Amino acid sequence: MITRRCTQRLFLLRPDPVTNQTFLYCLALAAQRFGIEINWVEVMSNHYHAGIHDPKGTYPEFLRYFHSLLARGINAHRRRWENLWATEQTSVLELVDADAVFDKQIYGLTNPLKDHLVDKVHNWPGVSSLRYQLSSGSVTVQRPKQFFDPAGNLPDELTLEFVRPREFEHLSEEEWKDKLRKAIADKEREFAGQRAKKNIRLLGRKAVRRQSPFSSPKTSAKRRGLSPRVATRNKWLRIEALQRNKLFVAQYRDALRQLRCGEDVLFPVGTYLLRVRGLVSCEAQPPPV
Repeated sequence: MITRRCTQRLFLLRPDPVTNQTFLYCLALAAQRFGIEINWVEVMSNHYHAGIHDPKGTYPEFLRYFHSLLARGINAHRRRWENLWATEQTSVLELVDADAVFDKQIYGLTNPLKDHLVDKVHNWPGVSSLRYQLSSGSVTVQRPKQFFDPAGNLPDELTLEFVRPREFEHLSEEEWKDKLRKAIADKEREFAGQRAKKNIRLLGRKAVRRQSPFSSPKTSAKRRGLSPRVATRNKWLRIEALQRNKLFVAQYRDALRQLRCGEDVLFPVGTYLLRVRGLVSCEAQPPPV
């Protein structure tokens, strides 16, 4: 699960036709270039969530390209020059098992409901993959007019496919869609109950569209909290994943120490920057899953 926020929590991704088109086009282009499977995506006014599968081990370069291209496209649309993204590192959360994959997908897709912006997911005016996941499974988007050179070599249009997470390939198409519909409906009822109990006023899609892209939430952001790297409800799978990450760090540091001493050494699987720059050799990569 990928999450990235706009600088100073500004509503720079506030839904409008150009912003939605630019986001989908940049995402489709980056996914195509780096072989990334997009499972789902939900774009809020000042951040986005996406679920991806990275069979080729290229997600760092995918994120660099996608975030850079999108930032320039949105800045051209907003007529601004400063950084679009917050300086904090992009959140990359490993989803350890099928429950974690599905939980985070539903969390992301219902984000507008959690903040009581709309009452139904399909009423959110921003980019939401749910409408495509429940229909053809893909969306075709034209190249935006702003920023992108019409005489350049980028495609006039791209098709972005939302690939079902591999943990649910055993389900039929209709079973998968029914599973999504039921989980979304349950969340819609849950948040409707919260509004009724606490007398919370719904903002509504028209008010969302009227918000200035240069404003930000009135609430204070949480600071200095934990930034998790793995997610699962299974305690033992979580411990196993954390230990695996800890072992990688130890092996990487040991390999780096040996390299600095002039020794020939194989770096562990998962080494990225030194590997792609051709500076080190790595252990054999396991086959894609």
